[in-house]
Amino acid sequence: MKKTFCLLCMSLVFAGFASAHETFIIPGDSSKDYKAGDTATLVGISSHYFAVGEEIESPETVEMYVYKNGARGANIPLEANKDRVWYEGNYRLTDDTPVIAVFRSIGGFYSILTDGGYADGKRSEVLAANPGKTVQTSRYFTKWGKLYLNPNKNDKTFDRPLGFDFEIVPLNNPADMKRNSRMKLRVLYKGQPWTGEVKASWDYYDYHTMDAWAHTEKTDANGEVTFRLDHINMKKPVMWIFQAGDMRKSSQADVDEDNLKATLVFAVK
Repeated sequence: MKKTFCLLCMSLVFAGFASAHETFIIPGDSSKDYKAGDTATLVGISSHYFAVGEEIESPETVEMYVYKNGARGANIPLEANKDRVWYEGNYRLTDDTPVIAVFRSIGGFYSILTDGGYADGKRSEVLAANPGKTVQTSRYFTKWGKLYLNPNKNDKTFDRPLGFDFEIVPLNNPADMKRNSRMKLRVLYKGQPWTGEVKASWDYYDYHTMDAWAHTEKTDANGEVTFRLDHINMKKPVMWIFQAGDMRKSSQADVDEDNLKATLVFAVK
């Protein structure tokens, strides 16, 4: 993995919640063309910094698995890398069928206190556990990160949604993308077109600055948006990440807002 430093001074190892972080998944070696028989190390990250770990969420709140031929596989065992501040899981490719790897923050409930603090739980739970405190907002959150591990030019299924509540779907095959190609995406909320901002950036754009994005665009009425992959010219593959976040009034009791996030990653060869 390229990044040799970690933000340990800022990290909350095995933290109870990670509401503001992005959840994304990257390949252990973005320069590799993964083929049948290879074992890929998949890296699940919760952070404000692309490809740099910042927080290891509690193991019971995250999961990693793959989709192959539209079917979800079993959960991949995860190991926390405390030096890198991320999770790692190994997946062996039994054939050359394109695989979409997923790292999900299962999520839960947290509340923002009027004194600026945070606490796990719904409004009433937090108030009961913190006498004298006042809750400003109570939220439910969950996040999905997708990685196109081994895109194939002959793949006819790359644009099929996986059925997440909130999801970014490529409308151009990642296998066809080159520097300065235009990638069209569709964002879905519970299967319907979603309107809002989508952010995009690439590895090495700026991994020293929190929430650094190269581009921000808004989806149209069909939930679609297009980005030009204008990363600096490198001799090696460059990972791109796309992010969207939805915040809306919650229909759940004792909760004010639902906060859903989605990311999509693939390597541009």
